Amino acid sequence: MKTVIKWLAAGCGMVVLLCFFACNKSNSSTSNPNIPPGQSRLSVSLMDGPVAFTKVLIDIRQVAVLIDTSTKQTDADEDDEWDDNFWGRHRDEHNKSVIWDTLNITPGVYDLLKLRNGADTLLATGNYPSGKILKVRITLGSDNTVYTDSTTFYPLEVFGPHPYFTVNVRRENVSTIASNDFKLWLDFNLSRSIFFWSGTYLLKPYLVVFNDVVAAKIQGTVLPEHASPLVTAFSTSDTLYALPNEDGRYQFRGVKAGTYSLNFKGHNGYKDTTISNIVVDSMKVVNVPTVTLHQ
Repeated sequence: MKTVIKWLAAGCGMVVLLCFFACNKSNSSTSNPNIPPGQSRLSVSLMDGPVAFTKVLIDIRQVAVLIDTSTKQTDADEDDEWDDNFWGRHRDEHNKSVIWDTLNITPGVYDLLKLRNGADTLLATGNYPSGKILKVRITLGSDNTVYTDSTTFYPLEVFGPHPYFTVNVRRENVSTIASNDFKLWLDFNLSRSIFFWSGTYLLKPYLVVFNDVVAAKIQGTVLPEHASPLVTAFSTSDTLYALPNEDGRYQFRGVKAGTYSLNFKGHNGYKDTTISNIVVDSMKVVNVPTVTLHQ
């Protein structure tokens, strides 16, 4: 996943990924016969949330999608189709083609730290009037919390006047198994989402959409467990972060093609290590040899 998190107050890295998906494969011209005519299906999963906190609890109340029912998902993007003026051109008394539609979810508080390095949980699924997906909107409740250790926790307040956030969706972000079945992933970038200001933790969600089916991955293992390392993958155009599982496994998803260096920042007296020239091609899984840190 595109793991991207720096903890701005403590200087640590952390990553959260929201993954929205329905089925797999791409460019299929067939349709799912279980979906009613004129409808399409989208399912939502939540995954990959390594952070420096012991818990990050997010209260999710609603997931909605903005659909232009006058176009197809395969239609080319227009530069202004996410703007309010574009919506005005497509939505008047004669043509109300751009609509919001909600998906079915189980509202509640989700511990993002349980979802890391490929783990996921189904968050939402549902049918919507067929058309092109323009935006995804997630509405949050007030029960958002960060734990700095096993017992110490603080409220995480949603920044701004609205309890929701939206992200634009481009055609290449969507993976297709059938003409009416789609999936897409959202990378919840906590390095740009969580702030500590005047004694308060603030959440201003920043998300990036990517298609995991056609995106590369970098994965490997770093030892020992007691080193508690932060793994950073960086190139000339991108920087990604991951916090390994207890067994040392880590994974970056949604990696752009390029040449990367991996830095393993040790803790508890363990020295940092960097390896270079990790070449990533599109649609490729790169397995990095096991790295062992030393004191």
